[in-house]
Amino acid sequence: MATETLTEKPIVNIVKVEIVTEEQTPKTYVFDTASEATYSAVVSEGTENILRIKNEIKAIDRTEDIQYGSDLTLKQPIFVPEVLCIVDGGTLTKTENVVTGYKPPVQGSVVNRTLFTLNIYTEEKDADTTTVGYQKFSFKGCKGKPASFNFKDGEFMAPEYTIMSRVKKGTAPYELTFLEELPA
Repeated sequence: MATETLTEKPIVNIVKVEIVTEEQTPKTYVFDTASEATYSAVVSEGTENILRIKNEIKAIDRTEDIQYGSDLTLKQPIFVPEVLCIVDGGTLTKTENVVTGYKPPVQGSVVNRTLFTLNIYTEEKDADTTTVGYQKFSFKGCKGKPASFNFKDGEFMAPEYTIMSRVKKGTAPYELTFLEELPA
């Protein structure tokens, strides 16, 4: 029996998030204010057909679970209107390149949200607290859902974004890259 030494990477913090739009002229939006991100696989559950005759199982026909997408929740304790616009699907209003407002999508109508790639960068730490590397989690084929907000006296408003990642058949649901340095 062969024994393999495992690689251990203590991953902590969200150090940077990128939203890269997949429009005719792609844009990259970079922010370092995300405080929490949650990833969950979206799965088509398999079935199990059991052939049972009286008190005996004769056979089982089983199909496996298949992942067909990912759902992500991103919490951001600083309000960034440009991120809200991409994820929520509305329109920013600007005067001389200064954001003056946001118009959310009209209720009861279909929203044509922007397709984007979400990149989340984390740190790998050593026992002396130094950063020894980074990880880039990349989710392609993303579209946002209507945003959620929390308002509470004495606390900063923290938008929460729900993002669905659905990639083409034959494509991995996400990519993970280990980096020595954080890209500029």
